[in-house]
Amino acid sequence: MSKNSKKTSTLLTQKNPPVQKLREKTAALGTSVKKKVNTDNVIDFSVDVGIVAFDVLSSPILIIVRIVRYYIKKFINKYLKKYIKWFVHKVLRIK
Repeated sequence: MSKNSKKTSTLLTQKNPPVQKLREKTAALGTSVKKKVNTDNVIDFSVDVGIVAFDVLSSPILIIVRIVRYYIKKFINKYLKKYIKWFVHKVLRIK
């Protein structure tokens, strides 16, 4: 039992080294984060996020525009051409 008592007594007199090591690591992490987070990096990151957000938000609009363009083209090919041909041949009597 004397060995166990020596281990506990040495752990109690060390001023809690695991917690101190953890604090040192977090302090080192904080300084490295402060070095990496600067104005230029924040601006670059925000521009990149803005570009990605614009791409994501604009793609559904492009799909809708393509669908509308398809139906307008279909309308022009089917009805407008038919009306113009009828007008030229029947009303203006051009052959």
